[in-house]
Amino acid sequence: MSEPKKRARKSEAQHDKKDSVSDSYRDDTSHSAIKELPTDNSKLQTENMEVHHHPEVEKKGFKEYLLEGLMIFLAVFMGFVAENIRENISEHKRAAEFARSYFEDIKKDTAALNAAMRFSKHKVAVMDSAVTMLHYPGGKQNDTALYKQLSVSSNVMAFEPSSGTYEQIKSSGSLRYFDQKLVGLMNSYDVQTKKTVKREDIDLKFILDQVVPFAMQTSNTEVVYDIYFTRRISHELYIDKRNDYARQMINRVIIVKIERLRAMAEYAKQMKLSTEVLAELKKEYELE
Repeated sequence: MSEPKKRARKSEAQHDKKDSVSDSYRDDTSHSAIKELPTDNSKLQTENMEVHHHPEVEKKGFKEYLLEGLMIFLAVFMGFVAENIRENISEHKRAAEFARSYFEDIKKDTAALNAAMRFSKHKVAVMDSAVTMLHYPGGKQNDTALYKQLSVSSNVMAFEPSSGTYEQIKSSGSLRYFDQKLVGLMNSYDVQTKKTVKREDIDLKFILDQVVPFAMQTSNTEVVYDIYFTRRISHELYIDKRNDYARQMINRVIIVKIERLRAMAEYAKQMKLSTEVLAELKKEYELE
């Protein structure tokens, strides 16, 4: 074989060897990459699993649950107690304000009752004197004195209770703020007030319906005007049909006296209750 042909074959053999080595390298690299890829994915999956893994929670024992429940209960209970304390303080303050106002109302009532009692005693004494004069035989009465006495007999000094605070206490439901003993006294006083006012209404109605019309028919009302407003009698003193007038007027005056005595009995009951109410208010709320 010639030398040039030998070189050509040798070159082809070397080239084939290189191609074989290159192919072998590509095969090895490809297989190696394929073998290593799952390993990398496995590591990635492992890392991902480690990232999303939640730590185990330690289970609580019965005592711990019991303690937590007790703490919650105590918190709610203390809130409830605090709210009750706040309400009690507010209610006590409100009751003290009502008590002070009611105390002043009863003091006004007591003063009015004392004035009504003084007036009633004077009126009864004057009526007794008028009845004595009307019993004089033969029309020997002192007409000037008789007119004055009968004018007083028809007078009325109505007792007007100060019930505004008590009505406000009832309507607002604030009676629950007060001690039961005091509530009982307040209710009794209110009931007695209604009795006193009713008795005075009966007295006034009889005077307006019976005494005043009879006096207008049988006597000179101009004299009554003089007695009240001028303090000097300048009109004729006369009494029509003295004998009949005397008897009928005595009857009317006696009825007025009876009603006045009944009113005084109601005054006495109410003043007794007012004293008890004032004493209880002073003790409970240190009022003067």
